[in-house]
Amino acid sequence: MAASVPGLVCSGLVLLGYCAKQKFTWEGRELASVSECIAKRPPSWVDRWDCNRATCWNSEAEAWACVPEQRKAEFAVFAYRLLPMLFDLSGDGRAIAVDELFPRELPALPAGPAPPGYAALGYDVVERNIVLGTLAFGCSPLSCNGMAREIPVNQFCLLAEMEDALAAARRFGMEQPEPGPYVIIEVLTPPVRI
Repeated sequence: MAASVPGLVCSGLVLLGYCAKQKFTWEGRELASVSECIAKRPPSWVDRWDCNRATCWNSEAEAWACVPEQRKAEFAVFAYRLLPMLFDLSGDGRAIAVDELFPRELPALPAGPAPPGYAALGYDVVERNIVLGTLAFGCSPLSCNGMAREIPVNQFCLLAEMEDALAAARRFGMEQPEPGPYVIIEVLTPPVRI
């Protein structure tokens, strides 16, 4: 499915992989933010150096392997899909190759779509500063900056519709609640959440 943006048609969503995140409740919502400012990844995940170039893992089992056995009940695994567009101060989204967003020296992203049975929870808009080449993603203004108090979000502190995510990405790009640029990530959950 292609997303339409005035004057631009971009390709479909690209599977980035799977990520274990600590369960966290924020203002009565079960936070499913892509950012790590509030909902953290497992301790020492980066020390493993077995993630792909989007700092995700290519299977759900690999993502779970990052979580210490005694702490598995504290975490959930999500799948992430990226809309290959970058939103900056112009407020316009521009198509971008996925290889321009992530370090090429790390392993490739998983091939294909998300596995059958995964359900979309919504969309997050997060910082992705290519110049800094940071591992993982930056802030999500929805949760990190409390913009969810101004912008309607669902019970996971995510935007329910792509149109809402596009509007938020344009706004965040122009207003810079955190120094962007920004990308849109769809957050999916497996059939049975652990």
